[in-house]
Amino acid sequence: MGLLSGLEKFGLSLDGIDITEEKETKKKAAAPKKSAPILPTEEKDFLLKKEVKCAVCDKKFSALVIKGSKAKRMEPDSDLRPRFQGIDTVKYDVYACPYCGYAAMTKSFESMAPSQLKWVREAVCQNFKPSAIDLNDRETYTYEEAVDRLKLALVSAMAKRVKLSEKAYICLKIAWLRREQIEQLSASTKKEDLDKREAYKAEYENFYRQAYDGFMKVSSTETPPFYGLNQNTLDYMLANMALYFKDYQTSAKLVSSLLTSTNTPSNLKDKCFDLKQQLVEISKKQKAAAAAKKTEQ
Repeated sequence: MGLLSGLEKFGLSLDGIDITEEKETKKKAAAPKKSAPILPTEEKDFLLKKEVKCAVCDKKFSALVIKGSKAKRMEPDSDLRPRFQGIDTVKYDVYACPYCGYAAMTKSFESMAPSQLKWVREAVCQNFKPSAIDLNDRETYTYEEAVDRLKLALVSAMAKRVKLSEKAYICLKIAWLRREQIEQLSASTKKEDLDKREAYKAEYENFYRQAYDGFMKVSSTETPPFYGLNQNTLDYMLANMALYFKDYQTSAKLVSSLLTSTNTPSNLKDKCFDLKQQLVEISKKQKAAAAAKKTEQ
């Protein structure tokens, strides 16, 4: 399965990519008590529609965005994937024009040099099917819609020839969404769901690897911030990703550097200690397995 499979419905394809390339009342009557604020309970309660002007075709469209300070932040995943109560904010990080197909991370959507405008029109707009992402009537985005929007953002990022850090970050967000979909189907034994899990797993592995390889290269070829990430945050994230890919030497090196650096915040060092303990346990198991194998010989 190609990294950007599913883009055919948009008329686009980019298989085999490598991103490394509120008065007081009178006292005659008791003042009415203020009712407690109604807290959001559904995903749609955290969202509002925003009118956005496309940087490529100049047409206006509606996009769903997170209401400021409505979502309660929770403990992130080990690789710093953000978690909020009641909503997955990663699904709403992209603006995607339903008219010309240009898409980008919200903070980069308006950033467009003349040369980039030309490249996007040639690589994206000429082949885009306008009806494919018309989501103006949506109250929320599904995971599939969010993944498609991120894939479109990756196509546009490749066309714009943006920094590797931006492309790696988009890949990471796609992987995070696929991982969530895998977890949501983890208890199902239906063949349809099992097939979906396999497809999601394949895309997760591919995009997570692209993000890892991309950010590893970024750390030595770009200067911080790396698309909003400072050096400590990137190194910690990479240490966790390296652990996932069983690149224990790289993970240990990054953890050691963070623990010995005076610039590492104390809360991040606490996380590094936990990660170091995982690496120690893995090392013990590897040594025990090696010793057992030697004894058998």
